[in-house]
Amino acid sequence: MNQKMKAQVCELKFLCRVNKEFSHAGGMLFTLCLFLANCTTISETPNSTISDFSSSYAVQSFEKKRQLSRNLETRDPRSYYHYLEALKAEKSYLMEQAALHYEEVVQYDPEAERFHEKRVRLLLRTGQMDKAILAGQNALSSFPENEEILMILGDILATKGEVEQSINYYDQIIQIAPENARAPLMKGVLLEGLEHFDSALEEYKKGALLEPNNPLVQFYLGRAYLRANQLQKAEKSLEKAVSLKPNLLEARHHLAWVLERQGRTIEALKEYGLLLKLTPDNDYIKNRVSQLHSSGALSQNHPQDFETIPSGLAKQINIYMRIATIFFEQTLYMRALDEFQLALAVSDYKDPHVLMARIYETHGRLDKAVEEFEKLRKLEPKSLEILLYTARLYSLMKMTQNSVALLNEAIQIEPENDQLQHSLSLAYMAQGENEKAIITMRKALALNPQKDSYYFELGALMEKAGDYKGAIVNMRQAIELNPLHSNAHNFLGYIYALEGYDLDQALGHLKKALTIQPRNGYFLDSLGWIYFKKGEPKKALTQIQKALIYTEPDPVLYDHLGDILFSLKNYDEASGAWKNSLFLTVNDKEDPGGEMPDPQTLKNKIDNAKRLLHQNY
Repeated sequence: MNQKMKAQVCELKFLCRVNKEFSHAGGMLFTLCLFLANCTTISETPNSTISDFSSSYAVQSFEKKRQLSRNLETRDPRSYYHYLEALKAEKSYLMEQAALHYEEVVQYDPEAERFHEKRVRLLLRTGQMDKAILAGQNALSSFPENEEILMILGDILATKGEVEQSINYYDQIIQIAPENARAPLMKGVLLEGLEHFDSALEEYKKGALLEPNNPLVQFYLGRAYLRANQLQKAEKSLEKAVSLKPNLLEARHHLAWVLERQGRTIEALKEYGLLLKLTPDNDYIKNRVSQLHSSGALSQNHPQDFETIPSGLAKQINIYMRIATIFFEQTLYMRALDEFQLALAVSDYKDPHVLMARIYETHGRLDKAVEEFEKLRKLEPKSLEILLYTARLYSLMKMTQNSVALLNEAIQIEPENDQLQHSLSLAYMAQGENEKAIITMRKALALNPQKDSYYFELGALMEKAGDYKGAIVNMRQAIELNPLHSNAHNFLGYIYALEGYDLDQALGHLKKALTIQPRNGYFLDSLGWIYFKKGEPKKALTQIQKALIYTEPDPVLYDHLGDILFSLKNYDEASGAWKNSLFLTVNDKEDPGGEMPDPQTLKNKIDNAKRLLHQNY
């Protein structure tokens, strides 16, 4: 394929196209997003009501650390060196390395309390729980009232089931930092797990006084009131929880039950209806709705006498996942990672891995994102969503062989999915396996013959294989299905010009493409090249100069510019254009189009221009 097809071929790049296809492949990514939303781990959309978390411990903790940050300069130069290296590692998101450097920092400067905190936090962040415990306990021997370290130790020990020790740490925090709302909340959760329900209720009350706008505190308080059969208080707290965090589904579950308990069946059904919209496959809710309709409860209006909390709601909620949600929604990603690690320490399930992968990807650590999705693949090896997301990550890392393997696995699950075949074709193309790409793209077309983009891409693949007639047929089909397919018009016009077909027809296609995308630099370049082929170099130059405004530096464009200037006998500027083309060609490590100007040809052109320039002088 001629270099000038770079505009279209860029559209074919596996990295971009696979990502695009994943976003709408059979609604699969939508399913993944829905699953995340149903787990209450996704923030509200821009158009939804934004909950006020300004008083939550997530935000307050962040602000406190920011305001109380101390002078981090150290006395020992070795400590300062490792501190700088730790900062560098953190900036690159190399948390394991950062933790090792902080270990050196505290060795050389053991009195630097803040560095002990950082080390313990990073060990937690990287999932090194046992090391975090040892480091924290050692730090507490010197700094027994460090709230940060006490909290981390309490959290980790709670995940390990060492409840008494954990409660002891939370009690110390309550003693030294009575404004800390997390400590009574976590203590309450542990007491509830021990079935010390009255004591748990008292702790939740403390938390609610400290942070009345914390949705999690209000949820746990409401549930405790429900267990104590204080229905009106339970309703008040649960209503506040869902108003603060509408996607906190557990709170809605409990609120609906409280309404049932009070005989307010119509209101309960309304809540259940909202829950069914969010979780349409929830059998528990379906059963509750069915029972309410079949029992004649709609005609009743008095409190019902049944169990305080049904078994379907009595299970312990993963508090760390819920706290992680608040941090995640506030884009406090580092603190969210801490909570996700704690959530995973309790139980290994998909939600934390998905959100952690998203955080890693946001920060450019694709290797860590892949690591999380590979863990997910072990949990759910047949999940199409997980396979596709992992394949996309591998493609971003230029590991197309891995992407191909995963896409083939996905096709085994859904062999009739045309978009999977399409993505696999693009993956083959990225690997340079053009024949396999063509075969697979034809499979996609056989499954969905009305997809104009498939014809376009098949045409591009066939042109690359030297089958110009086949390319033209497919480009025409793409235009027939979509007359506004600007890339197909550009491609077709350029092929006509390249192969010496009717140049006026080629010109027509390019003008059509530019009416659709008037500022597309590659289209303007194609138009200029057609004018050059028609023997109109001045018109060609005008279009090429416009193209330079709307494109990134492109070796093909500069090659064309040089040819046009040379034809106008402007040898000096032609030589300069070819030098630019040569520089870009030599330094371009990745050629999306599979073709670049030939360096030797460019050198010959430059030498010829220099020779003619000297002759003129």
